Amino acid sequence: MTLLVSLFIMNLDIIFKAKTPVKFGGAGKWKQDDASKLFSSSQSMKFSWVQGLICFDCGAAFDFQYLLKCTKCGGLLDLVYDLPQTNWADLTDNNFQGMWRFHKVLPIRNPAHIVTLGEGSTALIPAPRLARSIGIKSLYLKYEGTNPTGTVKDRTSSTAVSSAKQFGASAITVVSTGNAGASLATYAHRGEIPSVIFCYHRGDPIKMSHMSLMASKFCVFEGEYDDLIRSVDQCVEEGLAFDGGATRNSFKHEGKKTIAYEVTEALGTVPDFFFSPVAVGEIFIATYRGFDEMQQMGMVDRMPTLVCCQSMQAQPIVAAFQSGQPFRPTTIQPTIAKGVAVGDPGPKGPRVLEILRQHSGMALAVSDAEIQEAQSLLAESEGLWAGPTGVVSLAALIQAGRNKQIPSNSSSLCIITETGLTSPYPPAQGQVVKTSLEDVRRLFSCV
Repeated sequence: MTLLVSLFIMNLDIIFKAKTPVKFGGAGKWKQDDASKLFSSSQSMKFSWVQGLICFDCGAAFDFQYLLKCTKCGGLLDLVYDLPQTNWADLTDNNFQGMWRFHKVLPIRNPAHIVTLGEGSTALIPAPRLARSIGIKSLYLKYEGTNPTGTVKDRTSSTAVSSAKQFGASAITVVSTGNAGASLATYAHRGEIPSVIFCYHRGDPIKMSHMSLMASKFCVFEGEYDDLIRSVDQCVEEGLAFDGGATRNSFKHEGKKTIAYEVTEALGTVPDFFFSPVAVGEIFIATYRGFDEMQQMGMVDRMPTLVCCQSMQAQPIVAAFQSGQPFRPTTIQPTIAKGVAVGDPGPKGPRVLEILRQHSGMALAVSDAEIQEAQSLLAESEGLWAGPTGVVSLAALIQAGRNKQIPSNSSSLCIITETGLTSPYPPAQGQVVKTSLEDVRRLFSCV
């Protein structure tokens, strides 16, 4: 399989302008405030407060550069920022739109490298009818379907492609079940960086058409996400393309961190429960980082209860959390929520599990029937039509409400990750009518 993938992209030559890693030693699980002490502090005049990278596992620190794993232990890397005590007025920059208002806590040092289509600043929608039906005090929906390609992926595509420009990459790649491929191809096209996009052969036709229009090379593979990702990851390590995937590129996932900032800014506080869909764990980890950073900067005084939401057909993190066992990859089964159909999320799987355990989180798995029910309830109660992957978090909240797992006087937020306009529709059920005035008038008598 590695040879096959290499043949697709062997003509791409890439050079990264990276400095030699500087290691600072240390051990144990590092927090952001611990790590920032290893770097010089001079953030006040910088476009970004980013300093460098730290290994989550061994504590080795590195100068600011493109790295996908710790060169000392192979562990997952986190970006480190020099975070001052601050407020919303000083943190945000209204000369920029969308999520780039928060550029000080994003990893792009030069605004000339930003590739954007206006992503972010998505609607935070109160859902009182749904809240009543679930049995909780209040519910907010962070609706990501208004992003340029209709999905939350646009936030990370923007930071990924901007980072690729920042580090001088000449190509970018991703393995996708749909949304990620369409989004990354679109942003790469916008940023004039060639893209090689791999998509599951049973992906949604609308999303596949989108990818084929935007990608420099659009490649369809048979099998599941887990079948191909290792081969593409190897090609990325060989320098054939910049990593646009979700499993290990710390620069990419930072875009989704801005969801936490936007929610908190809009509410003036954090919700009691924060429901996130989890495939590889990108949204979960990124929003956790956002809340953690705001605590460090004195902008909030607590972390919401983080809820990991997975499909029953692909639930390695939920299974480990509920059983108290170590993380183990699983073999996935078919699900209508293709965007969370990942049985081996790589190093981010154990990271999500550790965050859940350290912060007394929750982990729930939902069936396809529960996902379809959530789609219908969202449309009927609040007038929003979202795709199956988009409502995994809402399905988990509904399950938790029915099982009395959250207090009735609590507030919850669900991330609705995608519009339903790019997913298969349920069969239309219309009424055949005649065109005469009498027949048309009669129809309104039944409204």
